[in-house]
Amino acid sequence: MRNPRKYLVIGILSSLLVVLLLFNGGRELFRMAAAAERQNYEYAAVGAKLYAEYCMTCHGPRGEGVVGLPLNRPDLQGDPRDPLKADTLRMLMDTIANGRPGTSTPRWEKVDDKHYVSYTAMPAWGREAGGPLDEYQVQALAYFIMMGNQPVDPENPNSLTFWDAIGGTDFPAPPTNPPAEQGGIKATPIEEMPDATGLTPEENREAKLLIRDKINPSCLACHTIGNYGGAIGPDLTYVGTWGVDEEWLRRWISDPKSVPGDERMPVYWASSRLNAGPELDLSEGNKIVAEPSGFMPSYGDKLSPEEMDLLVRYLMGLGKK
Repeated sequence: MRNPRKYLVIGILSSLLVVLLLFNGGRELFRMAAAAERQNYEYAAVGAKLYAEYCMTCHGPRGEGVVGLPLNRPDLQGDPRDPLKADTLRMLMDTIANGRPGTSTPRWEKVDDKHYVSYTAMPAWGREAGGPLDEYQVQALAYFIMMGNQPVDPENPNSLTFWDAIGGTDFPAPPTNPPAEQGGIKATPIEEMPDATGLTPEENREAKLLIRDKINPSCLACHTIGNYGGAIGPDLTYVGTWGVDEEWLRRWISDPKSVPGDERMPVYWASSRLNAGPELDLSEGNKIVAEPSGFMPSYGDKLSPEEMDLLVRYLMGLGKK
């Protein structure tokens, strides 16, 4: 009788050992999966800070696209470790590292009756291509783009998403300038601002006075025209060569936020193009990048139809020969 009992005990112990091994193995797999998910979020958090520093000016605070392509798109979203998303991750990392060809100055092409596509070049950001980012940082940016609509705190589904942490909604107004006697906008000699092709000398003079004196806030608070103006918004000296038409430009000036995102004319500008990038403390849920910035204001209710027409014709004539 001893042998059967012995075998029974051995069998029971063996079964318990198998169960224990299976339990520990399952727990280890769960632990590894949780660690991998935490690493995803750590990568995305690093990528969010890099995005705010290097990418926001061209791609927008919410990835809506400005001069650069929209990045907050369903086809780019997903788990970066999902094998089904491997091609997306690889494409993003390659584009970030090596850039994308295009023009060195802003350029849009009209692809149908309403929409424009930007053909402005994207610089290479990877170190092997001459950029400032190592492979880890390139990967972190790609993770951020793919996870941008996920909560910063994975254990709190109601926390800010990564895009919210960068973008926010309460941006400051465009900058004001000191009075003319302190070297402000009205001290700008209109005679040294460029004339636009297609306007009479009197129309050019009236357009310059409109830009310098009548529009509030003045276009020169953010934009350079010729040798004068600010550097927050894009240089408008050659806006007539950008490829947009009068009707579209009139819509943008009247109410820039009404222009569809896929048309990608800048409505948000950040001074990070001139400075070292901002620091984001995602753990505190900060919504706004700590730097001077502003949205393009709406001028539709600030200009008469005649003034709007003159402004659009002046801008469209800049840079043309």
